[in-house]
Amino acid sequence: MNGGRDEFLKSMEKLIQKSGSQSVMWEGSMKEYLAFVAENPKVAQTAPARIYDMIASRGTSDPLGLEKLPHYEDLVRYNFFSTEIFGIEESLHDLVRFFRAGANRTETGKRILILVGPVSSGKSTIATLLRAGLEKVEIPVYAIKGCPIHEEPLHLIPRSLRAEFEKLLGVKIEGDLCPVCKWNLENGHGGDDVRFGWQDMPVIQIGLSERDRAGIGTFQPSDPKNQDISELIGHVDLGKITKYGEAHPLGYKFDGEIEIANRGLIEYIEILKCDIKFHYVLITVAQEQLIKAPGFPQIYIDTVILSHTNQTEFDKFKASKENEALHDRMYPIYVPYNLRIKDEVSIYTKLTERSEFDRKVHIAPFTFEAAAMFAVLTRLAPSNLCPELVRKARYYDGQVIMEKEKDPVSVKKLRLEGRDRSEGMSGISPRFVMNAINIAMGSALEASGCISPVDIIRALTHQFEHHIGFSDEEKARYLELLKGEKGSALSEYRDEAKREVNHAFLFAYEDQAQALFENYMKNAVAFCLKRKTMDPVTQEEQEPDERLMRSIEEMIGISELAKREFRQGLFVFKSDALDRGEKFSFDTYLPLQEGIEKKLMADLRNIVSLTLADENIKGDPKRQKRREDALSRLMEKGYCAVCANNLLHFVGEMLRKEE
Repeated sequence: MNGGRDEFLKSMEKLIQKSGSQSVMWEGSMKEYLAFVAENPKVAQTAPARIYDMIASRGTSDPLGLEKLPHYEDLVRYNFFSTEIFGIEESLHDLVRFFRAGANRTETGKRILILVGPVSSGKSTIATLLRAGLEKVEIPVYAIKGCPIHEEPLHLIPRSLRAEFEKLLGVKIEGDLCPVCKWNLENGHGGDDVRFGWQDMPVIQIGLSERDRAGIGTFQPSDPKNQDISELIGHVDLGKITKYGEAHPLGYKFDGEIEIANRGLIEYIEILKCDIKFHYVLITVAQEQLIKAPGFPQIYIDTVILSHTNQTEFDKFKASKENEALHDRMYPIYVPYNLRIKDEVSIYTKLTERSEFDRKVHIAPFTFEAAAMFAVLTRLAPSNLCPELVRKARYYDGQVIMEKEKDPVSVKKLRLEGRDRSEGMSGISPRFVMNAINIAMGSALEASGCISPVDIIRALTHQFEHHIGFSDEEKARYLELLKGEKGSALSEYRDEAKREVNHAFLFAYEDQAQALFENYMKNAVAFCLKRKTMDPVTQEEQEPDERLMRSIEEMIGISELAKREFRQGLFVFKSDALDRGEKFSFDTYLPLQEGIEKKLMADLRNIVSLTLADENIKGDPKRQKRREDALSRLMEKGYCAVCANNLLHFVGEMLRKEE
């Protein structure tokens, strides 16, 4: 007992020593700071440059498998966002372009950045990542000691000397001293009558921190009757005006969110819900980088104004001509919902892994995929190029689709069509889906300890009773996409469940599947080359076995008119594979593999159906062995005993209904 306590105390002591050994923030003179800048000019970078450097320093990766749209030929994935945000590469690319322009001191950087998109599309997550990233920037940040807005020390350099120092240091110097620093320089630091020359003014290293209100500010609208502009720009300190007077720098409180955000970023939450008078302040801050407080000297501000709003509010704001001055100073970036199933699954996985459910509840294969399919289907716009939404979702996801082989659809054209129709700006949010997932996992915790796609579809159906905002028409449409007989998440899962069970049983019949494949290929090649085949028994020449080939092709929807094209395409695929030195086998060409599996399962349907029909099959050793082998195969693929048995039962019920 004491041994465990002693070990704990030792571990705790090590942690305390570690925290106490952290480096102390640097403090020195302006001269020493200038040496730092000369050695590394990035020390004096502006707020947009600091954010751009923070993102760029984490590196990029190639967005493999993603169709690059016009104007996005240089699209990359930014590692800075890669573990938190999924499926909106174009939006993030637009964001980084904005910061890159601002880093190079262009007019574009002097805009109010506004993220526009539906709820839970990732706008707040982007802002959170940027705020958190600023707190961990590797390049140190320095400020004039005692400055209430953590001012850039280069502002101390007199304007008459700036051109020469710019050449000497290799940086551009913009901005003026805040009123407090100017007073300190002229009257002694902190009013102690100890005067410094500008080159000897004390400079300190600071850490940008939202919690400490240094370099990172947050502003959100509240009741217009109670909210005051001082929340943004500070106010006169009533406790000090009797000592200093109203216009004295030391009689003013620089605690407005814009002043707090100097050197970093201010997040303006739901900007368009705010009273219009608050926006007028932003015009001068964005364009001139100045706060013009009534009756007080102007204050130079170097910050990024990051705001966000929903599509409905933005459309209203955009339609109002009274807001033209703001329109011209805003830089909107649209943040739609993700439209790829695999990325949607990544969102659910990320959020689930952060909960305690992750360690307590087993998630059956295809559970998140079923939820993701539903969410993506609700977000897709109708298409002339691809009328079936499920097919469109699979195209976007980069999946190999049989129809793509015989009737190719350009994914690039499909995505451009979708962009023109504001695709992704409406639909079911990840938050809605996660509510259903969490409720289902909570129920599973008290029951089987496992959730399946059927559980999630049931939970999503029930979730509509706990959501505000859907019209009756929207609810009916979404429910049809969730569990309709065709083109829904449920119908897709039914097909997937059959495939899973087929694979589990086919494992015992791999020899038959390979033999069927070889027989089909022999006849298809003979058909393409207009040759005859040899009867293995009589050794006589005969026409290719049309009945055999059609029995497989019909399983995957190949019509009589399309059979020649399919066989010739298969022949070319095989030839190309062999020319590249690659193998060509049963599982190489997915459409044919699917056809052979369906054909074999149709032939074995009675055997499988009987095996699934009754779990109490102890009296039949052969059926019992088949079921145990199928369960074993499923468990190798990530199923637990509960969800594997549930899957066999689910498919068994489907087979009985089909009969």
